[in-house]
Parts: sequence; structure tokens; C-alpha cells
Amino acid sequence: MKEAHAKSIEQTYKELDTDEKGLSSSEAERRIEKYGKNELETGEKINPLKIFFSQFKDLLVLILIVAGLITAVIGFIEQESNVLIEVSAITVVVVLNAGLGFYQEYSAEKAIEALRSLSKSEIIVIRNNEKIRIKSEFLVPGDIVLLEAGNLIPADIRLIKSFEINVNEAILTGESLPVRKETEVLTSETPVADRKNMIHKGTTISSGSGRGIVTSTGLETELGKIATSLSEIKREDTPIQKKLKLLAKQLTIFIVILAAIIFIIQIIIIGPEEFTELFIFAIGLAVAAVPEGLPAVMTLSLAIGVTRMARQKALIRKLPAVEVLGSSTVISTDKTGTLTKNEMTVTLVWTLNYQYNVSGTGYTNVGNIVKASTGKEIEPDYSPELESLIEIGTLANEASIEYQGEGKPFKTFGDPTEIALLILTEKSTVIDMIKNKWDVEYLFPFDSSRKRMSVIVKNQESDNYQIMVKGALDILLDLCNYYLENGKKNVLTPEKKQKIIEVSERFSASFAYRILGFAMRDITNDKAKELLREKNSKLVENDLTFVGFVGMIDPPRETSRPAVMKAKEAGMRVIMITGDHMETAKAIGRDIGICGASQPISGSMLEKMSDKELEEAIKEVEIFARVDPSHKLRIINALKKHDEIVIMTGDGVNDAPALKRADIGVAMGITGTDVAKEASDMILVDDNFANIIEAVSEGRKIYDNIKKFITYLLSANAGEVITVLALVILGIVLFNHIFLPILAIQLLYINLVTDTFPALALGVNPPEKGIMKRRPRDPNEPLLTRNLMVFILSFGILNAIAAIFLFLWSIDFNPNIDIFTADLTRQRTIIFAALVVYQSIQCLGISQKVTILSKKTLQNKTLIGAIFLGILLLLFSIYTPFMQTIIRTYPLELLDWLMILISSIPVIAFQEIYEKISVKAEDERLSNGMDKIPEECD
Repeated sequence: MKEAHAKSIEQTYKELDTDEKGLSSSEAERRIEKYGKNELETGEKINPLKIFFSQFKDLLVLILIVAGLITAVIGFIEQESNVLIEVSAITVVVVLNAGLGFYQEYSAEKAIEALRSLSKSEIIVIRNNEKIRIKSEFLVPGDIVLLEAGNLIPADIRLIKSFEINVNEAILTGESLPVRKETEVLTSETPVADRKNMIHKGTTISSGSGRGIVTSTGLETELGKIATSLSEIKREDTPIQKKLKLLAKQLTIFIVILAAIIFIIQIIIIGPEEFTELFIFAIGLAVAAVPEGLPAVMTLSLAIGVTRMARQKALIRKLPAVEVLGSSTVISTDKTGTLTKNEMTVTLVWTLNYQYNVSGTGYTNVGNIVKASTGKEIEPDYSPELESLIEIGTLANEASIEYQGEGKPFKTFGDPTEIALLILTEKSTVIDMIKNKWDVEYLFPFDSSRKRMSVIVKNQESDNYQIMVKGALDILLDLCNYYLENGKKNVLTPEKKQKIIEVSERFSASFAYRILGFAMRDITNDKAKELLREKNSKLVENDLTFVGFVGMIDPPRETSRPAVMKAKEAGMRVIMITGDHMETAKAIGRDIGICGASQPISGSMLEKMSDKELEEAIKEVEIFARVDPSHKLRIINALKKHDEIVIMTGDGVNDAPALKRADIGVAMGITGTDVAKEASDMILVDDNFANIIEAVSEGRKIYDNIKKFITYLLSANAGEVITVLALVILGIVLFNHIFLPILAIQLLYINLVTDTFPALALGVNPPEKGIMKRRPRDPNEPLLTRNLMVFILSFGILNAIAAIFLFLWSIDFNPNIDIFTADLTRQRTIIFAALVVYQSIQCLGISQKVTILSKKTLQNKTLIGAIFLGILLLLFSIYTPFMQTIIRTYPLELLDWLMILISSIPVIAFQEIYEKISVKAEDERLSNGMDKIPEECD
């Protein structure tokens, strides 16, 4: 039913063809067939095959598969016996890569499924003019539903009757306080957050009772519309995915061009007579250029990062999300339940003689009541005003709390404001006295017209009676003729009343406190009996004595401010996006360090702004208040127009579209809805906002390490290709014949075996110093910068020069040797071993921004162990008869190894020089402007 909030109860009955007697059973069944079950599909079911085959979409993996096919074709043409080994090696890498990716993503999806609630709620409805309890999935439009405190609302419902119903709508609108509901007709333009006559699916009744008529079920509810909108939002590739795709394209183009150039040059020099041999050689050289170990090393590095983050209660759903966290430039965060605890807390008590500050946050009894003037905890003997205020807050109260153990949160039931007053009592020393002193004789519940609650209580010791009242301060003061100060009752003059109001307004404006006033009146036994007989609140709530007021707020989490400061130190912006009121958002922002250079923007202001105006404003604004889900999407889109990498946190249904649109959506594991979790890339299992900053640090480390092992693997391949190419050209020039200085199986062994373990060690390398003291990197920065490409090319050329020297030395610098008939097994083994040694040296140099032989480098046990393992595998391939046959190696002598080490001296020198020149410039670029301490909010 559309616009149910703008229709009268009679119109709603008529349009839905129902009445107060409810639907008949047969009509309910017919409507189930028409509208479907009241279910909300939050995402696709886990499909293991789909997850597995998605691992093969990466272009680098496709290149690897093509390389394997080409290797097989070459082996078939040449009838090579080793082709099966080479193809098997590539197949193992491809399957290993897919298996690791599948395991991590499938495990994450299963963990998310386990987080979902498995139970179906039940609701009481009227059918056939009788009350029955049914599962919420069988609700249909037109059902009459009975509502009571504690109900989780299963559908969108138009209220028919409301007896002081208060609904917690934070999960849908972001409003931290319960909203009082009424039955009056509203205008059609009324936004969802202000529809007082509607109760929406996913919200919870905190107090009151009533009944309503179901207007929408399933995907037609407001919650369902948000869930449906998620399918319209397309996920973008993560930055690392975009860069790897670009890298894969560049490698593909390079390999094709390389093969074509080599083939053409050979045809020109040698002639077309040996066409088949030349073609096979060109393709083989191109295959050597493929970094076969890169996909597996990438997947393993990300998987290790995911595992490490899981220990920190951060569940990553997709592997690439780990790296994106490290490249993020903006955190856009919801307030309620994310930055704050979503637990109202009294932090101020004010009476005419003293101001008290209350420590501790949330629903625990950890905290003290402290005099603001002295800063010391108050004495066991409370002032009459403070004692009376705590008594009123405890007795004029319909909430309840249940003790769960020292320091643990109480189990709570009722209105958050009243729970906060009970927690205040628990922090005091008068709690036992209150329980033993007073009996509640009658309670006048809070209602929206009176804006107050009152009780008549009886003293168990003296049998005297007292009226206790709490409520909105301005209305309560109008009912007071006196005030209590230093235990004495004084006449409340207009001047004194104005002073109290000014003080409360100052606190409200400065700290966004919700102010609640307290008053009392002593009455005689006869008067009490009369009032109890009449039960008229107007007779009770007058001639009162004002006692004081409290200030309460949904407090920030203890970890929020340090997390925000760390984010700013890392050069990131933190933007608060909330559905709560502006003053509340500003106060929380001040407390945790979110303020911005421009004034906050409200949802109504944002509504009037064009996209261009928002894109301009977003550069400086850090607080958006009173916004709805569509506003959040606009904000995320505006940020992305500036090429920002955006993390969006949230827990409510209203956060889901923005979570999906952001580069990284972070949902809360405890308070988060299923819709939010399905839309997210990462879930904070314990709802700890501070863990996001730890995840950012982990992501930065992983990205640094990705660049390191990509540089290592590509420079290693460049060394191999340029070395082979240089020696081939040397053979053509000196010997007028093509010869392979190293075999394809040897190159594969280097790429898949001896290189893989050092590359993996680089993937888990410890973070560089000051990793969270530098600016986020430029999102448009390529994986291969100009400096890195120069390094890769230079390293390849240096490898080639050293290899030419070794080859010429190994043939005694004899240009007359018959390359065509000579056995070059020893020479190829020398080149094979030299390439592994050069790459090991290079790996040490890349690992840290220090000298190769520094203490920091040598203390990296993982890397040293990986390089040692790589050398052992090299020796295994050279000195074991079985591997000699497969890899076609020759047992080298001591002199051969000595010459290899001598030829590596230029490689070491080049690595050290490069570090000193480029690393200093890189550090200056990344840390530029990061020496400033984050500014505090005014």
C-alpha cells in the first residue's frame, strides 16, 4: 500500500479490504499467494562453484594458462619429453592459486552465514475475529497486528491504536532516541524518519502497546526497498584489481611485441629456412617473460593478511579488500552504534547548590559521581538534592535492568532514557536505601501531551507519602512553585526559573545533552489517599518543588577518539554521516575530533544542493546530520568524484546502499543487520571501530609488500629475458647461430620454485617504520612507477652483462667454439645458478629501505629462511642425479661458484646505490606535510 501514512484509518481499512475483526484464514492464504511470503532475501546463497571459478577471471591467471598451453604446443612440436613436467608445474600453480582464493572467500561467506539469526520471529494477529500467534513470514497486507513492548517489527504497519508506543528506529533512520508514535494522518510528503503513525520493519518497540494494520510486507517495506536498491548498485573493481588488470595488459602487450620483434630479427639475420625453429624459440622466450609465480604469491599474501585480521576480529569477505583498506583516503562513518555505544548515559547532574559529573559510559555500573567544583568523588552522605534526584529517577521509571556481574553490561529492558537513570542509581551509594525506603503506590506513565511521568510513593519507615515527577524541564518548571537548595525549600521566582533554563540551554547547546528535569512534593496521608482514589495526574502534578536536572547523551566509544586521531595522523579524513540531530552530531564530533573546516551540513541543506555544489562542499565538510540513505549515497558519490578511496562503516539497514557503493563497506558484527553485512566487504565481529585503523595499517603494509614482490618477480623475469636475449644476440654475432643459454624448464624452475619462497617472504614482510605517519598514496599511482620500471630494466641489463661475462669465461673466451655441436649443459647451469643468486641478492635489497647487510635486514628470519630454502632447492636441482635429468643441470665446481659470486658484486653495488637515491625521495614524497599534529576541534 502506497502512502499509508497519509491515509486515515478508515481509508486504510477500505483500501486493504479488511476491518478490526481481521482477515479470514482463507483470505490470508489467498494473499500469501498474491503477495508472497513476508521474507527479505539479503543476498545470493553461497555457491561454492561460482566462488571457485571466479578465481580464474584474473588476467594474470589467464596469461599463466596460455603460457601452459603454449608450452604444451612447443613440447608437442619438438616432441620434448620434459613438456609434461613443465605443463604440470604451471597447472599446479594455477590450481593452488584458485584453491587458496576459494578457501578464504568461502570461509568468509560461511562465517557471515553463521552470524545471521537462524530463528524466525512470531507475532500476534487477529484473524477470524480471534487472536492467534503466527510466524512473521506468513503476515500479509491487511492483517491486524497486536503490538507490545519488545516486539521486533516484522512488516510496515499503520498504527490504529497507540498507547504510549515508543519505537527504536536507529537501525532504519539513525535516530538514537526512541520515537513516540501517534495515529494522526500525515501529509504525503512526510519523510520516513518523521512518519509518526507508521512502524517499519526491522525496528523495535521499546515501550507502550497498541495495534496496527499491515500495509507492506517483504521487499515492499521500507527496509525491503533499501535491500532491493542494493542490486542496482554495481561494485567497482578495487584499486589493486584495477592496477593488476593494467599490469596484466601491459605484460600481455610486452610479451606479444617481444615475441614478434625477436622472430622478425631472427628471420632477417638467419633467414626463413629455419622458420619453425625460430618461431618456437620466439614463443619460448615470451613464455619466459611470464611471472608464473605472481598470482599465487599475490593470493597467498592477501590470504595471510586476511587470517591475521581475523585474529583482530575483522572478517574480510573478499581478498582484494585487504589491500584497499591500506589505500583508503576517507572513512565515512555512521554515528549511532558505530562511533557511539547506542546506550544513553547520564553524564551530568545539576542541582541549585552543586554540579556533578558522572563518569563511565554505557550500561555498566563502572563509574562515579564527582563534584565538578572539587573533582573528587562525593562523600557517602549525599546532599538532599542529589539523593532526592536519584530517588525520583529510580522510582518514576518503568524500565528494568538485570545485574550480569561486576563490570559487565546489565541486561536491560525498556526506554533507553529510563535505563540511563537506573544505571546512574547503580553508580551511587544510595541504591540499597532507595529499594528499602520506598514503595510505589501508583504510577502515571509518560505521554507525549504531558511530557512527564509521575509516581506516588510511600515511605516504608514513616508511612509518609511523596509525589515524584520527571519530565521536560520547561514544562516541569511551570508546575513548580519552589526549589530545593542546601536541603531547604525556597520560593521559585521568575528570575530563578530563568537562570535554571539558561543553564540547561547552555549545557544543551555545548554538549547536545538531552535535559530531563526532576521535582517532588511531600503530601499528607489523607491527601495521598484522595489522589490515589482520584488517579488524576492534573491533581498530582502541581505545586511541586524543583530538585534539579540531568544531562544525558549517547556517549562515544572509548576507542573512537584515539582511532580518529590515528586516522588523521595517517593523512586520512574522517567524515561522520548520521540520521541524528545536528547538535548531537556536532557534540559527538567535538568529543572525538571530527569537526572539519566548514560548518556541518544537514539533510535538508543537502537536499537543496546540486551535485556540483556537494562535490565542492565535500572537500572540507566532516559532519552530515539528519540524512537519509539516498543522501549517504550522494555523499559517497561526491567523494569518489575526487578520486577518494572511501571506507564506509555502519550497522543499520539505512547504511547498506552506501556500504555497497563505497570502496570498502564495513558492517558491525553484533549490532549490524543482515542487509548491512551482505552489502559489506568487511565485518567487525566485535563492533570495535578502532580495529578499522589497525586494518588500514595492515592494508598499507600489504600494499607495500605487494609492490616489493611484484618488483622482485618482474625484475627477476626482466633479468631472465634480457639475459637470454643478450646471449642469443651474442651467439648470432659471434657464432652465427641461435642457441638457448638457458632452457625453458630451468626458467620455469626459477619462476615457480626458487623465486616463490622469497616472494612469499616479501609478502609477509614487517611494516616499514612510520607506515601510519605518512599520507595515503595517490589512488591513481600505478603499481609500476617510472622509478620502478627504470630499476627493473637496469637490473635486467646488469644481469645480462654479468651473464655474458660468465658465459664467455665458461668457454674460455673462445669465439671459435662450435656452439651448434658443443654440450652447453655446464654453461647453462652456470647461468641458471647465477640468475638465482642475483635474484636472492635483489630480494634482500628490496625487503627493507636499508642496506642489504644491515641488522634490520638480517633479523628478518622469514626472509633469510626463504632465501636459504631457495638456495637449497637450487643445489638440489644441480647435485641430485634425479633432478639433473629433469632440469638438465651439471654439478658445478667450486671455481664456478666463486666466479658467480664475483659477478654478483656489481648487482650488490647497484642495489645499494638505488636504495640511497630512490628511497629517500620516495619517503619525502609520502611523508610530505605529515609532520603536523592533527588539529583539535574548537
